[in-house]
Amino acid sequence: MTGGQAQYGALAAKVKALYGKRLRLEDFQHMAAFKSEAEVLEYLRAHPSWSRASGVLSTAGWDYVGRVEVEAALWNELRLEYLSLSHFVPRQDRALMDFRVRIAEYQALLNALRRLRTGKYAKGMPPPSPIVLRGKVDYRALEAARSYDAILDAARGSIYAPTLLHLRPAPGAPLPDYTVCESLLRSAYFAHMLRIVRKQYGGDTRQVLLRSFGEQIDLLNLMHVLRLKTYFPGTAADTCLTMLYPFQYRLKPAMIHALCAAPDAAAVFALIRQTPYAASFERVEAAEVEEYYRRAFYAFNRRCLLTGPPSIYTAVAYLDLKELELQVVVNVIESVKYGVPYNENLARLVGQ
Repeated sequence: MTGGQAQYGALAAKVKALYGKRLRLEDFQHMAAFKSEAEVLEYLRAHPSWSRASGVLSTAGWDYVGRVEVEAALWNELRLEYLSLSHFVPRQDRALMDFRVRIAEYQALLNALRRLRTGKYAKGMPPPSPIVLRGKVDYRALEAARSYDAILDAARGSIYAPTLLHLRPAPGAPLPDYTVCESLLRSAYFAHMLRIVRKQYGGDTRQVLLRSFGEQIDLLNLMHVLRLKTYFPGTAADTCLTMLYPFQYRLKPAMIHALCAAPDAAAVFALIRQTPYAASFERVEAAEVEEYYRRAFYAFNRRCLLTGPPSIYTAVAYLDLKELELQVVVNVIESVKYGVPYNENLARLVGQ
């Protein structure tokens, strides 16, 4: 182990210990067979990986606990683990490790924008997590916001302020499109993270970080194009381009433009065969693309966590894997509570 890797030894040991406590396939299958949501919460309450999250939700009052409250509690577990890992992160890596703070900020901003658009203020925002309160967005001001300018004021000083200022509607004009807001805020997040990687890292760590963010962006852009061309085949190329993240890793600008100009999903798939992602999209339907994205994301992060040299990305990989585990837990709860189909394939992948 090199000197650079040695300083991450304690972090890697902590991460692998946490990963060893994850829910397995048999846990997901057991919970999916329950007859009530209360049974699922009781099972999670006894599991070391999710006991804190489920413990804040009252089993007796389950009928009054909706999806928002459950997901907020589960997300808070992920954020608490982030905070515990932060103590093991070297000072020079704090800016990168704050990626969870930045994600929590744009999720809080999107929640506020959604409330503003629907006018539903009575229920309020989800309870603030410790991560959001560590960020640059004023959560209390965001919670009280009843106008776009109030949301903008709450975000001043954050990496998202310039984007929100750019989207600010003229007096009397309608609010900006929510999908456009979501795309541009996430673009601001990716731009911020890529700047940190290029400025602060070199060698193998830089390459792993660039690949992680780069392949995320490429695959998300391919997903967006396929969805547009499947469900809105007449979408103009210029409109399609505005919906994508303005970064490329293995997809070149000329290919991005060609994909956006394709008349339908079949033409998009034909172009994908000319890209580095061709083999991955063989025999994949448009409706399955998100599943492929999650599989590729999972495989890359699991490999980095279990077999890669210790680095700051060891912690990043763990938190990304924990988020995929969270998605399976949410799916299990929804399958029991609402009858949503249980995603056995994702549970089998994450629970291995």
